[in-house]
Amino acid sequence: MRLLVDKTGEQFLQILDEFGDVITVQFISNEGIRKGKPFTDSMAGLFLTGWKPRATSTAIGLERFKQGKLEDPKVSFALHQLYPLGRDVKLPNGEVATIASYANTHADGYYMYVRIDTELKHFKITPEWVLLPSQVLLALPFYPAPKTQQEIDNIDEFDSWAGGF
Repeated sequence: MRLLVDKTGEQFLQILDEFGDVITVQFISNEGIRKGKPFTDSMAGLFLTGWKPRATSTAIGLERFKQGKLEDPKVSFALHQLYPLGRDVKLPNGEVATIASYANTHADGYYMYVRIDTELKHFKITPEWVLLPSQVLLALPFYPAPKTQQEIDNIDEFDSWAGGF
């Protein structure tokens, strides 16, 4: 899998085909899920607009995991990013479990402790695991305390001195 990343590091293009400077690319998520339709562009044009090659990402690691590659640092990186502690996953048998450990490498694959109800179980991670949305609500933005009368007077004094600038 060959990827390009934008200058923010948040958007990915997968290179599907390349012929000289002309490439066919498609947007993908950090989990390797294709989005939209493939399109053709020039490599030089993408470089000029801030896209650059990416050698590691969760998408690359997940792709290698699905290929069955073991003891690969890119796979370990992806599994640690995509399966964080405390998140719920739906196992292939339909059970919902909470991740209780990071992925551990074994000779035959990656294993993880999960909590089902109150019991800890040790399972081999497979690509069929589905990461469920987080139940933790996002924190509200910080709102400062209301201004005191002294702060308001100070602002008014500055505004009258500055003459509106």
